[in-house]
Amino acid sequence: MESGKLVKFEQLPTQGNYSQEQIMEGLQRLTCTPGLLERLINCVDRMPQLERYMSGFEDRCRTTVNRCDAIELLCRNFLCPGNVNYSQRTLDEYSGKTQIKLEQIVTGLGDPYVNAYPVPPGKKIRLTHKPRPGYTPTQIRIDLNIAGGGNNYSDFLIQFFLVPGGVNTNVGLEVGDAYDGNMFLNKDGTQIAVPFPDYRALPLDIGSLETLAVVISNNGAVNNLDSAHVNIFYDNSRFYELCKARSGCGGSCSTTPPQGNPPQ
Repeated sequence: MESGKLVKFEQLPTQGNYSQEQIMEGLQRLTCTPGLLERLINCVDRMPQLERYMSGFEDRCRTTVNRCDAIELLCRNFLCPGNVNYSQRTLDEYSGKTQIKLEQIVTGLGDPYVNAYPVPPGKKIRLTHKPRPGYTPTQIRIDLNIAGGGNNYSDFLIQFFLVPGGVNTNVGLEVGDAYDGNMFLNKDGTQIAVPFPDYRALPLDIGSLETLAVVISNNGAVNNLDSAHVNIFYDNSRFYELCKARSGCGGSCSTTPPQGNPPQ
């Protein structure tokens, strides 16, 4: 070999971070694995076909998504009782509230129901609320004002009803047990927060086509019931979460986060 002359040196080109040794190792694996090179070439030849399949699959996916969106829109606007019966403005108005008062007296029921306070011994009064979007009650608080400053709360029986509750009468379906008044009030008149009854260990909803009512019976012998305050606290967010889970509507009814627990 003559010194001082350039000698041509050839090697396989490298690409990326592969070294010459790694490339040689890859070629060795190709030669030592029968049929591997043919399979690789076959895969390369099929790439245009696979790309066409992928393009068609993406088109079908887009079509399916559009159909699902259309069905969701249909369910949200025409099947959800809240959206059917109330405007979005009304839904928004109730979205930040967490308390409802049963203060409307149901009149015209006949004896033993009264049409106004006071409620004498042996009589009853039925209270309810105006129609409104659905809610999921969590807690009950009641205050009974007994004539003469009485504290005989155990003489009063309290029963809640879901109206219509799937029955064909205006009485509705009983909700939970009948409570004695002393379940809600101590002898000194301080309130006791009572959890709203569940149904089969699950939260009980008051639907957008339903109302909650309460019947207070005066079973005492002496004192009138001068007035009653029945407050139902509810988790507004939980109702809409349950509604979305059951109907799959995706949640068009906008709500704000819960406003916290009622004051203790």
